[in-house]
Amino acid sequence: MRRRGAVFLLAALLAACDPVTPKPSGPSAQSALDLMFQNKYAAAASQLQELIKAHPQDAMDHATYALVLNYETKQKPALDEALKAQKIAPHDGFVLTVLTRVEDWNDDIQSAARDGAAAIKAAPSSALARAFYGEALADVGRYDDANAQLSKGADLAKKGTAYERAEIERNWGNYYRDKKDYVQALNHLKLAAGAQPKWVERLLELARFSIGRQDLSAATQFLERAASLSPDDAGLREQLGDVALFAQDYKVAKSAYAAALKLQPRSALDLKVLGDIAVALDKDATTAAKDERAAIAAKPTDQEAGAYLVAVLRYLLKDEPAALQAAKQSVASGGASPAPATTYLDLDKAAADREALALATVNRYRRLAGLSPVTSSSVIHQSAVAHAFYTFFNGALASIRDLGIHKEESTAQGYIGGNVLTRAQHFGYPQRSMAEVITHRADPAAAVQDWIDSVYHRIPLLRADLLELGYGDAYLGPMTVQVMDMAYREQTTGRVILYPAPDQVNVPIAFNGNEIPDPAPNASYPIGYPVTATFDRNAKVTITGFHFRDPSGKDLPGISLQPGTETENSFAFLANSPLQPATTYAVDLTYTLNGVAGHATWHFTTAAGATPTPQTQQAADDLR
Repeated sequence: MRRRGAVFLLAALLAACDPVTPKPSGPSAQSALDLMFQNKYAAAASQLQELIKAHPQDAMDHATYALVLNYETKQKPALDEALKAQKIAPHDGFVLTVLTRVEDWNDDIQSAARDGAAAIKAAPSSALARAFYGEALADVGRYDDANAQLSKGADLAKKGTAYERAEIERNWGNYYRDKKDYVQALNHLKLAAGAQPKWVERLLELARFSIGRQDLSAATQFLERAASLSPDDAGLREQLGDVALFAQDYKVAKSAYAAALKLQPRSALDLKVLGDIAVALDKDATTAAKDERAAIAAKPTDQEAGAYLVAVLRYLLKDEPAALQAAKQSVASGGASPAPATTYLDLDKAAADREALALATVNRYRRLAGLSPVTSSSVIHQSAVAHAFYTFFNGALASIRDLGIHKEESTAQGYIGGNVLTRAQHFGYPQRSMAEVITHRADPAAAVQDWIDSVYHRIPLLRADLLELGYGDAYLGPMTVQVMDMAYREQTTGRVILYPAPDQVNVPIAFNGNEIPDPAPNASYPIGYPVTATFDRNAKVTITGFHFRDPSGKDLPGISLQPGTETENSFAFLANSPLQPATTYAVDLTYTLNGVAGHATWHFTTAAGATPTPQTQQAADDLR
């Protein structure tokens, strides 16, 4: 039976929108939403897939499917569907509302703010449009505008659906979290859960918030309540498992993925994640290897399962011949069935190819900064790969959180060395000054961009005395980690490395934070894109003057970080607010370097329609 609320929701949003082709009675976008609110995600997705197959030009179906995918945390497919809907009906209020949310959750917050404005213009009486627009405005730092939209949305939601009321509360929570008022944020998330107490998403939101606040005990309680609500829906069980993994609650994660596997016995995703849980929770490498082989049998092209199998054989079972064989003869390069050996992927070569991409990306940024390219080291590469998988093997350990992710415990599984230098030496690297940066992104290029667009992680990549580096990564279902280890000459160059570089164009406008340690702990993110000046690490530096000016010559206020141990002897400045798109800024820096006065002036230009680059949680390069 359809809920009246879902019908009202879509009807309200479609006011003053493009027409859609009428369809006969039966399954519809409204009934699919109703299924989602009943925690039947797979049924909702299946219904929408059938509707889209039957009516490929129906914008409502595409947009509703995007919304469902959005809540399933399948953000890239959600954006694809939302853009399809926009192409069909570019002025449709519901389409624009969903597009706003999906762009926001894809970290394209400037586009979300733009399309949110279009959504409320097309559907001014929609509480949901106001809620999603308010979320985007808060995320870009326009707090007064966000407050106005959420207040208007709250008035509209009084006569609306439970979903609309919950989304208003949820986005008040987002608003207060962005402003770092965590007590208010939690209160509003709880009000959202009260408005829709039987929808598991509201409890998952509370669990994610608790994880972000390092309150893992509360996260576990919310996850356990969510588990009691979730029916026999494999996708929902996987979502629950994902959140549990990030909460380091491997028992809940195991239960969730095991339940999903029961519902879909040949799921490669469930099998390979259960393989990791067998190691992290049960310390059972043999079962892990069995699970990964089963995942490959279910999906012969699954490189993630193959790479994890190789890592288990190499680092835990210490069976290098078996690891080499698995690397060369386990994962097919294409097709849906096991392939002849000649078409297998070489997984070790694939890891080296990803390192080559990371290296090329680093050197692209170094060229922008006027620096010479560096080379990669196969020895450091081995060390970085081993440490990446160490973080998976020991995901249940509290010690790998935050800056602890750079360290290894001698009693932990897959231990190589306590820090970046001892790990490299384990594989035969000479004793040198070294640094390490880590992030959690989708691919090597995105990882390097993440580091460059930060403060503490940019500096080691742009040192003039960087000699060579090694890169390694690991991917398994929802889990991802990228590690870059760097070695230095520790020699005096006398250079000052400026970034953004003189005359650089298409510079991002903002820094979204989430770097550890936080370079601006009291800031309301997003703030201005970081400007840095990096000196020789052992030089004696004093900053005597700094100006950051807009085109009118006005000095912009911001946060300055002085050269010191934490900043790798670099100076950094972040304006209090995001920079303006397509704008040229002037920088003026005076300093003394080893007792000699210096002065640098330069300009750079931000990108037109620039989007703040998303920074995910990173661990700072604290080891040398």
